[in-house]
Amino acid sequence: MDNIQKILTDAIQSLIDNSLKESKIEHLQKKHDVKVHFIPYRYRVFNGLLQSMNIQFGNFIEKAMHEILKGNSKLEIITKYSGVKSNKFYLSRASETLIDNYITDCQINNYSEQQLLSAYSSLVQQIGVNERNDKLPVVEFKHDIDVLFREKATGVYYYTEIKYNDDHDTGKFVDINRKLLKTYAYLVREFGANAVKPILFYFTNKKMKGNIYIPENEVIYRGERFFDRFTNIKYEDVDGYMRNISEDEKTKKIFDDLYTKIVRS
Repeated sequence: MDNIQKILTDAIQSLIDNSLKESKIEHLQKKHDVKVHFIPYRYRVFNGLLQSMNIQFGNFIEKAMHEILKGNSKLEIITKYSGVKSNKFYLSRASETLIDNYITDCQINNYSEQQLLSAYSSLVQQIGVNERNDKLPVVEFKHDIDVLFREKATGVYYYTEIKYNDDHDTGKFVDINRKLLKTYAYLVREFGANAVKPILFYFTNKKMKGNIYIPENEVIYRGERFFDRFTNIKYEDVDGYMRNISEDEKTKKIFDDLYTKIVRS
């Protein structure tokens, strides 16, 4: 756990340092200086810095999970894809159309849990058929893969999209699920239908809005479930450490100094 604490501490410090760069503060100052708003200028600048940190927190979670998964000797991180931005992928046009239609059907039909599982299973089966057919036309798209790892004992590849929690707005939420399914289809083409499993991983345990596109128990892993299945550390240890560091005196001083610098000056 000491190693994980160091990983988290270093990553958090790097996140904070990046957010407090003079260039970032100056950019926010210029941005808000030209806006007419009832909230005082200095508070908007301060809030902008906090928002920037919050956005970067998602990237922090992704990097931390890479290190945590590397700590499990039973897994192999596929570095060719994991964390690489704008990977170039190919999938059949048939699978692309199939996935787009599936997303629309889920939006329209309001499936029950059992109906969704059945529809998803049919989708996965047909993707496997399509991506084995070399005669089908293909399309190219670019995406990043948060992490792709292989379980050494089974040889199964787990393609994992990492999110902090499931509170994304509707448009973003649709994009997340569409990307998950299309990238999965590409990986089926690369490794075979039986060798790849997609996972939508939420770092937090709390179920906030659910998912109308993919079955909860089949594809979605939340907090503790993922840690129990794929890591050799306890979720509550990481969760507890994160909570403690937010109330640590050194952390609070950083934000107090930032508040003084921006708001009280």
